Amino acid sequence: MSSEHIDTSGNVLVIGSGLIGTSVALGLTAQGRKVFLSDIDPAALTSAVQVSGAKPFKNESISLVVVATPPAKVAVVMYQAAIDHPDAVITDVASVKVSIFNELNDLGTTAWDRIVGGHPMAGREVSGAVGAQGNLFLDRPWVLSTTPETSEAAIESVKEMVKALGAFPVARTVEEHDQAVALISHTPQVVATVLAGELMDAESSQIELAGQGIRDTIRIAGSDAALWTEILSENSDYVATRITHVAESLLEFAAALNSGDRQAITDKLDRGSKGRDRLPGKHGATSQRTAVLAVRLDDKPGELARLFTVAAQAQVNLEDVRIDHSLGHPTGLVELSVTPVAIPKLETALVAANFLVIS
Repeated sequence: MSSEHIDTSGNVLVIGSGLIGTSVALGLTAQGRKVFLSDIDPAALTSAVQVSGAKPFKNESISLVVVATPPAKVAVVMYQAAIDHPDAVITDVASVKVSIFNELNDLGTTAWDRIVGGHPMAGREVSGAVGAQGNLFLDRPWVLSTTPETSEAAIESVKEMVKALGAFPVARTVEEHDQAVALISHTPQVVATVLAGELMDAESSQIELAGQGIRDTIRIAGSDAALWTEILSENSDYVATRITHVAESLLEFAAALNSGDRQAITDKLDRGSKGRDRLPGKHGATSQRTAVLAVRLDDKPGELARLFTVAAQAQVNLEDVRIDHSLGHPTGLVELSVTPVAIPKLETALVAANFLVIS
């Protein structure tokens, strides 16, 4: 498709009014784009229109279609959208790519010059339009997968949308994408789900002692089961390989514990720590070392805001914040992650403001 047929400021149609689709519509509407929504579920469409400010699609001219349906339906919807909107760029937000591109090929699409695979690396445990946020994609990578036939104009059109939503585009082949998400998204979902399932057989007296560690680890286990069944099934080969490797590592860990091999245990823990440090820092920058300062906080209005104010006045940037509520007590433990050199300055400021710092 030639660039003169691409209108990067024209109407956008979002097909699918779940969390991601409605968040796209909400974010683009806030940027002044004219956005329309379509969904086979009238109730879901009504809810998404109310949340996003977009309008129900009727028969408007469209320059960009964003397919945000469940993964198993994406290829068919993209194929039909390319027919219904012959001058529009077609993209999607699905978390799998190989199976979708293969199905598009099997369907015989002739619109490869206008098709740009997309996947925003963002989401929430809350599903549906009710969980939509216009800033959901802020500072998050948004993977773009293309074919040799994809026109530069189509790629630029999707890039412009991605940037308008506050995300940054990252190019990956469909295979590179699916291998990556198998490791950093799909396998964590499985591991969290399996660990959370262990709680079903636990004694209530054990669960009552649960702290932030288990809550952090299983947080994503509450995600939509039907949606994740589709996602995992569509990327089954890569995910199964990763899960098998994780299972083997867990068995090695268990063997080290059973044999009392303290060096092997230490090696496993060190490997995990080093792997964690490889994760990128904010805005995709190289990860930097942080230290944690724990502060005991009274559970009353304004205390957390006062804590943040003290940190700001001390000119200390908080890299991360974690709150662990005390069981049965009107207090909580706030863990502030900062650069190691900032610890003394922050601690001094907090103590001066009558906060209890836990050494």
